[in-house]
Amino acid sequence: ETMHSCTSGHNVLGLGAHVALLVGKPRLEPIWCTTLPAQDGGASFRELFQRSFGFPSPSAAASLRIAYTGSLTSAPASCPQWCMIGPAFHIFNSQFPTPVALLATASLETLITYSSQSRSAQMAYNVQSPKAAVPLFSIFKLWGPGACFVVLRNFCGMSGIRWFSPPLQQVMKPVLPSGTHEIAADMTASMLTCCVSAPLNSCWTYTVLTPALWDMPVTQRVEALLGFLRSQYLDESGSRLSRLAARDVGIRCV
Repeated sequence: ETMHSCTSGHNVLGLGAHVALLVGKPRLEPIWCTTLPAQDGGASFRELFQRSFGFPSPSAAASLRIAYTGSLTSAPASCPQWCMIGPAFHIFNSQFPTPVALLATASLETLITYSSQSRSAQMAYNVQSPKAAVPLFSIFKLWGPGACFVVLRNFCGMSGIRWFSPPLQQVMKPVLPSGTHEIAADMTASMLTCCVSAPLNSCWTYTVLTPALWDMPVTQRVEALLGFLRSQYLDESGSRLSRLAARDVGIRCV
């Protein structure tokens, strides 16, 4: 009965996520904007947010086209994605330790969403950079370049609430009222995991938007991704975090 109730609740959340992704798609676009090549290195948080809504554009129609490109590709997968995250985690966690259950759930989630999210990111990139358009992945491509980063990103995204929040709740319980300490712990744990998931998300998006990486040997691909991360997150001296690091983590938290 408990599992049935949990599953029913996640079905409602799944349908809500489906609608939210379709209607609110532009609000998610700053995430992929953070991983565009060097020409976006000087863009601020505000500029990326405006770009996600298609501004500046010559007309409202052009803005809407930019803002909602890829919506119909990414939204359908959101329903099974959100329906399975909770129940699947609890099923795995009943048999395995929490880290293993998180990894199994993250892998299953990736198989559901990798193709749609990757194709949506490519479509969003192409509509704003038509002269440098990249080939689109098949919607049936369950695994491909950058998929390992999606698994790790999903693992980090769930670990905040599922793994790190409970001990934080115990720490905050003596100093915060009931209810408040749970929310504070959930938000703190989630934002901390964003510091790790932001570069993972960047690696995935950079990979699916860079065809030259797709057929590279693993060692060369690793070197290229490390170079990309250094250019994004370290200053010219290579010894301190850049402004982009704070921007990308901030956007990931939002």
